[in-house]
Amino acid sequence: MPAAGSQLSLPFLFRRVRVLRGGALLLLGLAGAGAAHAALELYRERASPYDLALTGRLAGVPAGEKRYAHWADLRALPTTKLRLSGEFVKGEQELTVVFLSDLWAALPRAAGADTLLATCGIDGYASVYRESFMAACRPFVVLEINGQGPEKWPPPGLDYNPGPYVISISATLAPAVAQLIDPGHKKPWGVTELELANFAERYRGSFSGRWAALSARAEAGREIWINSCASCHRGPAGTFGGTKSDRPFEVLAAHAGYNAAYFKKYVRDPQGVIAGAKMEAHPHYTDAQLDALIAFITAEPKASP
Repeated sequence: MPAAGSQLSLPFLFRRVRVLRGGALLLLGLAGAGAAHAALELYRERASPYDLALTGRLAGVPAGEKRYAHWADLRALPTTKLRLSGEFVKGEQELTVVFLSDLWAALPRAAGADTLLATCGIDGYASVYRESFMAACRPFVVLEINGQGPEKWPPPGLDYNPGPYVISISATLAPAVAQLIDPGHKKPWGVTELELANFAERYRGSFSGRWAALSARAEAGREIWINSCASCHRGPAGTFGGTKSDRPFEVLAAHAGYNAAYFKKYVRDPQGVIAGAKMEAHPHYTDAQLDALIAFITAEPKASP
């Protein structure tokens, strides 16, 4: 697998973790297995709140324009029923899902598209899925919970609506998931839009300028940033990231560069530093991982020969 942007390429970043919001999983059945992938029909206008918006490198679609996939058309793709415990609420739920790789195969992709970027409309959260990640970790899009589509969500026992779309992963379904430092960052809910993107283009700012020739430690930190921090933060030079955080990259760089102890404490326990902080706590990060993250944010250069 390519090193750039793939958490699976840096073993020292991995740690065994309990799958967030996950549990026992049973593969119940597959509808349409082995069938050829039909091209997903896209529409110019939204027909319902449950349409999935698509942007980016769509074949035959002018740059900058948006198209929509209907829920019923997504449901007609090859689907799998999974039985998981604790995915949304306590107890067991049966999920009807389409694997992201199957959706990817059905999309009209233009040249250069090699990555899916998911964005959540409710809060600007984002997740990145490269082709290598789709193959190794088998992320899936949830279409139904206990046989009910998003028009009938939230399911009983859940005090928020995870719709219109949820993307998730399971260590039971794909053992590689258990090696991820932050599996929760690949499990966004409230997904409203997918962008077909070129990874090198959308993350150019993290690989160019001061970030073009990084130390090995900073390169490792870049992996953490892209696969975790970028869910809420834009990167250097406006590199793609979520908009959930209201802290610009330059502010983070100032904290990381001039007060590393504060930065580490905040990442591990944001609410312990600032009451009411929105950021999710990351108490599992080791000093080595945080040192790597700081090295990336501050663009620690490769040592001169």
